[in-house]
Amino acid sequence: MNGSLVSEYKDIVTSRGLTYHYLSLPAVDDKPTLLFVHGFPSISYDWYHQINYFSERGFGVVAPDMLGYGGTSKPTDMSFFLHTAIAQDLLDILDAEKVQKAIAVGHDWGARIISLLSMKHSDRFLGFAWVVVTYDTYTPFPPIDVILEMNIKAFGRPLLGYWKFFEQDSAPQVIEKNLESLISVLYPDDPDNWLTLMNQPGEIQAFVENGKTTKRASYLTDEHHSRLLESLRKGGLTSALNWYKCMLGGVNSRIMEEIPEENHFIQKPAFFAVARKDHVCVYDYAVPRMKKYAMGGLKMVEFQGGHWVHLEEPETFNRELEGWIRDTLHQSC
Repeated sequence: MNGSLVSEYKDIVTSRGLTYHYLSLPAVDDKPTLLFVHGFPSISYDWYHQINYFSERGFGVVAPDMLGYGGTSKPTDMSFFLHTAIAQDLLDILDAEKVQKAIAVGHDWGARIISLLSMKHSDRFLGFAWVVVTYDTYTPFPPIDVILEMNIKAFGRPLLGYWKFFEQDSAPQVIEKNLESLISVLYPDDPDNWLTLMNQPGEIQAFVENGKTTKRASYLTDEHHSRLLESLRKGGLTSALNWYKCMLGGVNSRIMEEIPEENHFIQKPAFFAVARKDHVCVYDYAVPRMKKYAMGGLKMVEFQGGHWVHLEEPETFNRELEGWIRDTLHQSC
């Protein structure tokens, strides 16, 4: 991200009293504003390829550090991570920036949040773009061991084994002592490492506890790596891991009760960047879900890499996203 953009960060206290730190760049002429929503263990800087590309072309950009990260509040009580409340936090930011119509772009947990924005606040958006993690509705979350058994029945292997580590009260302290270890797992040079380290229960815990590292992906540049490390060292992991604990703890289990059935489907145009080698949000689950729920039109782009397609192939990602936005706006005129 251009160094000059650092001065464009702002802070806001949302309607529920939390501070959000976010980048805001105004749109030029009639270009739309893109709301970029990151996931674990990221900060808004994760979108630097997209921030540079789209701002240089006159698009507005709003990119917050999400709850638990960077310069944003870091509550330790998982009840603060109710997704409907986080969605409202983002609307508070858009309201402060006087953005009436935006395009939401979400990756990882950010994809979960834009799913909710689609269900509850579709009228505020021109379209929605999911990055690797598919659109999904909410259901009560069973215990993680039950989920892993369901994974094995459906896909022949567990997918969420790493959640067994992340749900432990000791996980933040273990990770904080071995941040380089965690980062090397999450941003691997070989995405197939996730077949063991992320999918299989116990593997990531043993790896991190022993301070092991694997080769880091080249797309995680030294600058990006240092910013990520600095953020995690300063803010810790206790709050950030609540993104997982809030699901396992039932915080979000009743969300669908307040959403009309017709709003379970995506009414606005949808973009989906799907990764062939994301071994957690697997292709065979993600694609049918998106096709099932996208009622307002769907553009799907396949990438051959892993979880971080917007970092690994930014030129292709940005070009495809911009083309979809252009087509979407044309259709909405």
